[in-house]
Amino acid sequence: MSIAHRIAELYEVKMNAVLDRAADPRELVDYSYVQLQELLAEVRRGTAEIAASRQRAQQRTSELQRAADRLGEQAAQAMQADQEDLARQALTRRAAILAQVSRLREQQDSLRAEEEKIADAGRRLQEKIDAFGLQKEAIKAAYTAARAQAIIAEAFAGISGEVTDADTAARHAEDQQADLQARASGRDGPPAPERPGGSAATLSDEQLQAQLDRISVRAEVDRELARLKERSAAGVGQGHRTVPHTADLRIEAWAPTREECLAEAVRGLVDSFAIVAAAPSRHTAERRFLASSDDDLLVAVIDEVIYRLDADGEIPVTVAVRPAPEGGVVLVLSLAELSEAEITGAAPKAASLHDLRCVPDPAGRWSCGITIDV
Repeated sequence: MSIAHRIAELYEVKMNAVLDRAADPRELVDYSYVQLQELLAEVRRGTAEIAASRQRAQQRTSELQRAADRLGEQAAQAMQADQEDLARQALTRRAAILAQVSRLREQQDSLRAEEEKIADAGRRLQEKIDAFGLQKEAIKAAYTAARAQAIIAEAFAGISGEVTDADTAARHAEDQQADLQARASGRDGPPAPERPGGSAATLSDEQLQAQLDRISVRAEVDRELARLKERSAAGVGQGHRTVPHTADLRIEAWAPTREECLAEAVRGLVDSFAIVAAAPSRHTAERRFLASSDDDLLVAVIDEVIYRLDADGEIPVTVAVRPAPEGGVVLVLSLAELSEAEITGAAPKAASLHDLRCVPDPAGRWSCGITIDV
């Protein structure tokens, strides 16, 4: 049974348990939210298991490939020594190992596809949890208000008779008072009641709240419009930003040239989890990259930064990218010790191959986007 199928069955079982507990809708939404979070944890554990299995298969493939290469060399040496039987045995064993290597590579491809499927399911589930978390408090508040209104309505229904009697008594008292006043002033009938006047009508609570809500909406629209104008103005030059992304980190960058755009993407990666302004540079490193596409170049420069973080504990302080012959680029990093930077978030783990972008627009300006596992 695949991990995806196991997680789907787990979700169905847990949601059936949720529906069985649906006595109070407020308890239902709270319980559902907790169960969705537990399910997300299962999805992430499944993704980690698949990734570990794929890495073990990849390590075993490398070991077998080295063994096969060694047997090939030994077979050639045996032939040179006129030991044809030994050469045959070595080549037979090498063929068996290569067949196993082929099966392991197929297994790696299958595991990689399964890992991407589970990771995508995790992202969709995180989006659902985020949306549900915002919605559940509103649901609970609306239910509480409706329940209170129902209780009040029942209470008023029980005392409606007493209220009616009180109203009748009040009107009778008012009529008697008016009759006495008429007698005192020598008039035959009760005076016509005066109606209050005024230059402006008093608003009800609902009308007042509606006007306040309209003012709040207009203010929010104005703020969002200002943010859009600021973002549009920033796009005139070059820069980068991080975008909310389910369970991951999304980096977008823009610049007049491809090389500047790649450099902005690296700066966006660093800014997403650290502040390096005060970190002193220890040395400078250069790496040249050639790739079949601009998307692959983006992945290569990001992978280089992540590798130095993991393997060497170094973080870029400054970044520069210049063009190289044959369409490649040269990445120049001024590096500091990671311990000397101010860490503000989760460190990046790997660059995702999903939803890559590194392209120019019709005007020749470049933009790129990449998703980072954290």
